[in-house]
Amino acid sequence: MLAKRFFTSWFFTIGCASEGSAVATGQLDVWQPAAALPTARANHCSAVVGDTLLVIGGNTKIGDSFVKTDEIHAGRVAADGTITWSLAGKTPSPVTECTATSDGRRIFILDGLYDRERDARQVFTAELDDAGLLGPLTSFATLPQIAISSEAAVRNGTLLMMDTLLPNEGDKTITLRTPTSAATWTTDDWSIGFRAQAQYAFTDRFAYTLGGYKGDPGNPVTTDVFVAAIGSAGAIAAARPTTALPMPVTFGEAVAVDDFVFVVGGRGQVFGAPGTTSVLAAEILDDGSLAPWQTLGALPLARTNHELALVGDYLVVAGGAVNGPGDANVFVARVRF
Repeated sequence: MLAKRFFTSWFFTIGCASEGSAVATGQLDVWQPAAALPTARANHCSAVVGDTLLVIGGNTKIGDSFVKTDEIHAGRVAADGTITWSLAGKTPSPVTECTATSDGRRIFILDGLYDRERDARQVFTAELDDAGLLGPLTSFATLPQIAISSEAAVRNGTLLMMDTLLPNEGDKTITLRTPTSAATWTTDDWSIGFRAQAQYAFTDRFAYTLGGYKGDPGNPVTTDVFVAAIGSAGAIAAARPTTALPMPVTFGEAVAVDDFVFVVGGRGQVFGAPGTTSVLAAEILDDGSLAPWQTLGALPLARTNHELALVGDYLVVAGGAVNGPGDANVFVARVRF
């Protein structure tokens, strides 16, 4: 029986290069603990605006129940990697499995499992002000289908949203896209079949689907990696395979930083496995293909159902779990030198 694809949401964000000449080299400084999240959580989403990481929704186990939150916390990341957290706003109702991204100071929160049913499949948008507060969240669009536990990005004035369809519902991995000026949805098929809880990454030119689990018996987790070019209007070209991961990974996080893709945490099977401390990096070649993967310094704590974001010169891992309830742990590592 196929495992449901909405156990977690991970969100990566591609930040802009920091001032000066700092660029990614494929290496990381040692991971350091940062100020904890004000609210413990896993299965949340995140977006980056300038030097601020927004952590949105999520849940944690309290007693015998998993409890969702509607809180959106803003973490301002200083030049030395320290983080200061504050409450930036709230979602329309408590939510898990959302997806988020940003375009300048504007954020988009896409789909999710909300306490209030009418909030499902909405694309909410708001702007973050200089004080770290979000304006009112308003509905920009309704997604044409359920698209939870995924990733999104804005490229060339187009909002891109990854999604996957169960084998008995189409057996596809797709990108939903619409101009950010008005909601007009188009669907691009990657032609790679169902990939649940894959890791995704976007550069300015390429999109990547990394790992995830298939719809075959036993829900096997895969090492497969695919790359697709992003066209001038945001269209996703035909996907092609590139260098496979060194181990199967699902429920992890990925991010592209300059000329490298990083994969952080996750686990090797859908059920009965804890998160890992794994950190991988691969160089992006001129045609979008990936060079061989390298293993970097491990996370201080195993992570699954977490969030990974690039903020300035730092990778930030926020929340998630080892193998149970969501927690408040935050780790940072310099990635640009």
